Amino acid sequence: MRGPLVLSLLAGFSVANVVSAQAPAPPTLQFEAASIKRSHSDRSVYAPARFKGMTLFATNVPVADLIRAAYGVPTRDIIGPNWISEAALERYDVTAKAADGSSAQALRAMLQHMLETRFALRLHRETRELPVYLLTKLNPGGDLGPNLTPAVKDCRPPASCADGLVTAGYARGKSAQWSEVFRLIAAVVTDRRVVDQTGLSGAFDYELTYARSLSATDGPAADIFAAVRQQLGLKLESARAPFEVTVIDSVSRPTPD
Repeated sequence: MRGPLVLSLLAGFSVANVVSAQAPAPPTLQFEAASIKRSHSDRSVYAPARFKGMTLFATNVPVADLIRAAYGVPTRDIIGPNWISEAALERYDVTAKAADGSSAQALRAMLQHMLETRFALRLHRETRELPVYLLTKLNPGGDLGPNLTPAVKDCRPPASCADGLVTAGYARGKSAQWSEVFRLIAAVVTDRRVVDQTGLSGAFDYELTYARSLSATDGPAADIFAAVRQQLGLKLESARAPFEVTVIDSVSRPTPD
């Protein structure tokens, strides 16, 4: 009895696997309708791709921004042909409608499918050594700058004593976590990643005035490199470090609607 039973179980297992292998794959998630048109705007600014309800809107966007929205990667980490980059003048207006009740994960999958079919996009991830800025203390064994001081109160949740203001070229904060201060600096330095090697943690009071552009000064405001030195007692130094990037294997101009 034992032998036939084993054979019977094995036979059943084999049949189940054959059925499983032959079962049709779930249908690809895709938009109910999508329009992709070459933008005729001569402006370099654009409205990033975003979902409003179940509809995707993107105005005058480079293809790199659509890839950012679809795969959740910064545009600066996308390596591909020049015509898809943020600096490119080739832009697109895109609208796409998804079925009601689609999840955020499903919406992203639909955008990926649209890029794969309409733009023939193929990509992969890999680790490369990239230029970065290392953020360190100007004086490792000494004080920080005049505009960066440890906070009297540490306002981590559920406390609500933190206060701050961020505008173009100016930021200040009371009882701000160091991670928030670092994110601000990293957001201003747009040309490459910033790696935190200050060893700082906890809450700080800070104030920072800086030029809004890396390539020009705004009146008396110092560029961000001089500003963090003079005001925060920190420094940004060029270096290289390994990071994961998104490499475009192939991409084409979109097929017409």
